Amino acid sequence: MPHRTVLQNVAYGLQVQGVAKEQREEKAEQWLETVGLGGYEKQYPSQLSGGQQQRVGLARALCTDAEILLMDEAFSALDPLIRSEMQDQLIGLQESLHKTIIFITHDLDEALRLGDRIAILRDGKLVQQGRPVDILLHPADDYVEAFVKDVNRARALTVDTVMKPQSLRISAETIGEALVEMRKAKAEHGYYVNNDGYQGALSIDKLEAFDSSRHGDAIDDSVWETVPGIQSDALIEQVIPDTLEHDLPLPVLDEHGELQGELSRANLVEVLSDQSNTEAGEGTRKPTPNSDDVKESA
Repeated sequence: MPHRTVLQNVAYGLQVQGVAKEQREEKAEQWLETVGLGGYEKQYPSQLSGGQQQRVGLARALCTDAEILLMDEAFSALDPLIRSEMQDQLIGLQESLHKTIIFITHDLDEALRLGDRIAILRDGKLVQQGRPVDILLHPADDYVEAFVKDVNRARALTVDTVMKPQSLRISAETIGEALVEMRKAKAEHGYYVNNDGYQGALSIDKLEAFDSSRHGDAIDDSVWETVPGIQSDALIEQVIPDTLEHDLPLPVLDEHGELQGELSRANLVEVLSDQSNTEAGEGTRKPTPNSDDVKESA
C-alpha cells in the first residue's frame, strides 16, 4: 500500500486483527530484521527496489503467524539475481518456520528448487503430484515428460535420489583380512571404515599387489586410496567434478558420516542423459506445456 510506510505495511495484518499498535509494530520490526530490511521502517514502497518490496510483502505475510501461506507467483516480476536471492531467503526461513506454503509459479525450475511436493495442472486438472524426484524421473504421461525434459536435472536432484547401494563396507584391521572380505563379497572395491569413520577406498587390485608377507600389516593411508565422501543431500551439480576426477565411485555419507551408498560416473550418465526422448523417437509428438500449470508446496 503506497500511502503506508514499510512498518505500517508489515503490521497491517495485525492491525486488522485488532492488535495494539505498540505490540504490532514491535512484531513488525522483528520480521523486517528477519527478511533483511532493518532500518527501512519509515521508508515508503516507492523508495524501495522491487526485491525490497517483495521482502516487505513476505514480512507482512509472516507477521500474522498464519498456519498456511499462499504465494501466487511471488517472485515472477523480479530480475534473475534478486529472484534467486528471494528463493534462498524463503528456503532459509522455511528451515526455521516449518510453515505450509502453497507456491504458484510458471517456472518449473523454481518449483523444483523450493517445493517438497509439486503438483502439475493442465486445463484446470491435476495431472501429477509428488516429490520433485518423482516428477523428474517418473513423469505420469507425455505432457509431464515434455514439461520436464529441459530441466537441468543436476540442479534439481540430490545424491540420495540417484545413488546405488555401496559395494562393500570394510572394517578389517589388516590387509589380509580386507582381502578375505573383498574376495568373499566378490567386490572390486570397498570403503574402509574404522572407529574414526570413513577413511578411504580399497581396490582389490592394489591389495592383491602386496606381497603375502605384508598381509598382516595394518591398513593405513599407504593402502587406501583417497576418494572423497559426498553428502547424501548434496545436489548432483555440486559433486560432478569429484565424480569425474576419480575412477572409483564416491562413497555417499549421511549427516553422521555413515555410509549410505555410492555414486559413480555411470550413475551420473544414466540420470543426466535424456533417455526418454531417445526411446520416444523422432516421430513421436508431445504436447507443449502451458507455463501456467505448475504449483508447488513447501
